[in-house]
Amino acid sequence: MGEFEGRVAIVTGSTSGIGEATARSLVAAGAKVVVNSSSSVEAGEVLASDLGTSACYHRADVSSEEECTGLVDTALEAFGRLDILVNNAGISGPNVPSWEYPVEDWLQVINVDLTGTFLVSRAVIPGMLERDYGRIVNIASVAGKEGNPNAPAYSSAKAGVIGLTKTLGKELAKSGVV
Repeated sequence: MGEFEGRVAIVTGSTSGIGEATARSLVAAGAKVVVNSSSSVEAGEVLASDLGTSACYHRADVSSEEECTGLVDTALEAFGRLDILVNNAGISGPNVPSWEYPVEDWLQVINVDLTGTFLVSRAVIPGMLERDYGRIVNIASVAGKEGNPNAPAYSSAKAGVIGLTKTLGKELAKSGVV
């Protein structure tokens, strides 16, 4: 039996990099995983297939409340429960000085990296509280602490993720959700 035997996880942004490695590690440790992306449908389907019956793929844009609800519903329908959320989905946006940064790119980065983390967390927490068990892992960056030049939206979004994580930790401190 693996460390996460019987647990079910959603890993957002899991078709490459840290998200893919996390999904693979969770399955190797016994968990069932909902693989997610908003644009890499083929990569998500391939990864889920590669992980076998312990995984399924659900395409969802984490910046959409409705699609986040659908993502959670998929976990519940496919595996009957949800224990773990890894908020990994993120984009970096263009690399330009703040005063030249396009507003539409700013909004997209904030919506995916910060609002997405909020929306998926918001969708999973009530069920976790009801069961008095859940684990939420939010992926941030040192850019959120230090700020990166020419990456104002990414740095700001990751600073927001750090603040949101601290807020959720305090709000959930007396529950079985950490």
